[in-house]
Amino acid sequence: MVSRMKRLFMVLLLAGSTGAFTQPVEPAQVLFDTAVREEAHGRFERARLALVTLANTYYDSPLANKARSEVFALDLFLDAREKQQTGNARAAFVTYRTVAQVYPESPLAKQAEATSRALEPQSRGPVVRSISYRGFPVSQNQIARRFTEREVPLAVERPYEAAEVERAREILVQLLRDRGHGDLDVKVETENIPPRAIGITFTAAKK
Repeated sequence: MVSRMKRLFMVLLLAGSTGAFTQPVEPAQVLFDTAVREEAHGRFERARLALVTLANTYYDSPLANKARSEVFALDLFLDAREKQQTGNARAAFVTYRTVAQVYPESPLAKQAEATSRALEPQSRGPVVRSISYRGFPVSQNQIARRFTEREVPLAVERPYEAAEVERAREILVQLLRDRGHGDLDVKVETENIPPRAIGITFTAAKK
């Protein structure tokens, strides 16, 4: 770990020296740019080290929260890649799609979206065009994380399957209970969208 930290701060030193005769280099920005560059080259361990160093060392920087968010996105992306490599394509699809939808600002979002589309099972049936949540006292991020944990592949532009929608509804009910909202039930409404798509609305309401 010490040697890794030394290498990282050498990157900072070199980056700072190149701008010595122009303008000062913000260390937090250098670390974030380094992380993005390392992600682009598939060096995820180095990217994570740069992000964690930024968040812990420059916690007052506006980039600190962005770095923490990117750590979450990176960890989720690596989890998806591991599932894909071990042959669990369904779980990998769900996790990649979660990265793309929950962390759209992440440099990994486009790669996650492209990989999820490559893992997308082909279907001749209608596709899901939209998913809406009404009356939920929990965030969509919490919903997306629970779907990922339970390996629910429900997502926009994915083939519509009634069984998956019902399973998603049941998981949403359980999520509400876990968050202390056992008095709420979840109803599902679907809307046909020509030519071959469906909109889905989940509504949380009193029983």
